[in-house]
Amino acid sequence: MLALIAGFATIGQGAGPMVLTQRAGLFAKHGLDVEIRLMGGAVGVVRGLMSGEIQFGNLAAPALLRSVLRDNTDLAFLTGGINQQFLMVRPEITQRSQLQGAKLGFAGDGGINDILVYFLIEQLAREGIGGLQLVQVTTSGKDRCERLLSKETDAEVITPPESVEALRRGCRILIDFADYGLNFALGGVAARRSYVAAHEEIAKAFVRAYVEGMHRYRTDRVLTVQVQAEYSGLKDISIAEETYDTTCPGMPKAPYPVVKALSVALQIMSRELPQASKTDARIFVDDRFVRELDESGFISALYGKSDGGNQK
Repeated sequence: MLALIAGFATIGQGAGPMVLTQRAGLFAKHGLDVEIRLMGGAVGVVRGLMSGEIQFGNLAAPALLRSVLRDNTDLAFLTGGINQQFLMVRPEITQRSQLQGAKLGFAGDGGINDILVYFLIEQLAREGIGGLQLVQVTTSGKDRCERLLSKETDAEVITPPESVEALRRGCRILIDFADYGLNFALGGVAARRSYVAAHEEIAKAFVRAYVEGMHRYRTDRVLTVQVQAEYSGLKDISIAEETYDTTCPGMPKAPYPVVKALSVALQIMSRELPQASKTDARIFVDDRFVRELDESGFISALYGKSDGGNQK
C-alpha cells in the first residue's frame, strides 16, 4: 500500500470529509495509506505542498490563488470542499440596516476571512449600508463570540462548529454566504500539477476515495459526528451533531471546484494583486478526476441512480 501525507489548514468543519475518508478506511480501500496532518493554516498547506512534505492538501482558496499568481507555483484544486460561513452579530442586532457604521472583525491576513469581509462590504454598499469599520482581530486573542458579546465588534464571519457555540451564547446569524453562492465553494483538495502529472493513478485514487468519503460524510451521521468531535477537540458531542446538521444539507455530491466562486475571490484579491482581475479562474482547477467519476456513474452509484452527482 502506498504511503502518502495529506495536510489540512485548520481545526473546523472544512477538513471533515478528508479526515473521515481516512478514519473510515476509504483511502486504504483504494490502495493508499494516508496520514492526515494539521499544517497550521492555509499558508502552511501551500508550503507543505511545494516542499513535498505533503502530497495533497485541504485549504481555502486565497492562499492557493495568491501562490499561483504571485509565486508562479503549479498548484491546482482537484476537488471542491466545505466552506460554510456566516456573518454573525451580537444579540442586539436583528436586521441588516443595523450594520450601518458597524464594527466588523477583520483578520487582515489575506485569507478567507478577508475575502468574505471585503465581499460583504461591497454587497451591503449596494443595499445602501455603509460606513463599516474594520477591527483588526487575532486568533490568539478572544474568540469571535467573546468579541461580539463584549461589543468589541458588532459582526464577525464565523464557521461551524464555532458558529454553533456562538448561537448557543446568544449571537445571531444575520447573513448566510450560501445566499451569494459562496457556500462549499472557496476551497477544496489541492495538489501540484507536476505531482499529478507524474502520479496520475495516485491522484485518481485519492480523489475517488475522497468522493466516497464525502458520500460517507453525508450518509453516516454517527461516524461523521464522532470524527468531527475527535479531530476538532469538541468535548460537547451535541456541537458536532449540530455542525453536521448545518453542513450536510447543501454538500455537493459531485465536489467540483467552483470556478464562479474562485472568480469572485480573484476580483476581490485584485486590490493587492492587480493581475488577479484579468486571470481566468479555470487555471486554478483540475477537475478531470471528479468529472470522470461523475460521468462514469461512480457517484450516481454511491447515492442511487435517481439521486446522482452532476452538481457543480
